[in-house]
Amino acid sequence: MDFSIKISKGLVLRGLISSPGEKIRAVIIFIHGLGEHIHRYTDWYGSLAKEGIGFTGVDLPGHGMSDGKKGHIKSFAVTDEMIEIIHDSVNKTFPGIPVFIYGHSLGGGIVLDYLIRKNPRIKGAIITSPWLKLSFEPAKAKLLLASVTRNILPGLIQPSGLVVEHISHDKEVVRKYKADPLVHDKISIALFDSAMKAARHTLGHASELAVPLLLMHGSEDMICSPEGSRQFASASDLVELKIWEGGFHELHNEFFKKDVFAAVIEWINRRIN
Repeated sequence: MDFSIKISKGLVLRGLISSPGEKIRAVIIFIHGLGEHIHRYTDWYGSLAKEGIGFTGVDLPGHGMSDGKKGHIKSFAVTDEMIEIIHDSVNKTFPGIPVFIYGHSLGGGIVLDYLIRKNPRIKGAIITSPWLKLSFEPAKAKLLLASVTRNILPGLIQPSGLVVEHISHDKEVVRKYKADPLVHDKISIALFDSAMKAARHTLGHASELAVPLLLMHGSEDMICSPEGSRQFASASDLVELKIWEGGFHELHNEFFKKDVFAAVIEWINRRIN
């Protein structure tokens, strides 16, 4: 069913909430990636419901059906507020039920940064293909532009540079992504700068992680480098790292997605049983 929240400055973020009913065993708060939206995960939450796991999330500001300039998030203080509002709502709707936060790509970077800085009271976190290190070096001119204009033109929009064919080996996934009217290829100076700074901070403070974490990455990810995940995992005993051989960026949309899902369920079951 539809789910929405209102954050500061009156921005409405729209998404969904799914519950398996009385058999609910856990709830996942999901944070999606750059340029996409929460409704790309309908198959995922449908499968989770069969396992007794609820699912909720909203489109990030400037994404999908949420308010905001396309591709623009002023700072991660905005996503902090977003996560906290959703978490409070989940605790009220499903009192006493274990809560997990799941982030993918940019969402993975957002969640890791949040976990390190805020240490929320959750059962654990699941992260796939996080923005910690990019698989390509951003042009020095782009980095300079971000640092110089961050406080002058934070809402300046640029193309993200995402090569859609690198999200999955499944050509049907790529086709649907290209045809999706809610998908965009935009990123603001402020969002790019925030994501890069958060990634550096996260890698530098990985040892401060305080919750169990399942961290998964494809070995052939050409968008976010698996080296970032390896570096983060090496700094904390709370991290269970799984590198999927040959996997591209969207592990949940690869041909072996059933195995990825099974790994997630097995890990969650160990946390709540």
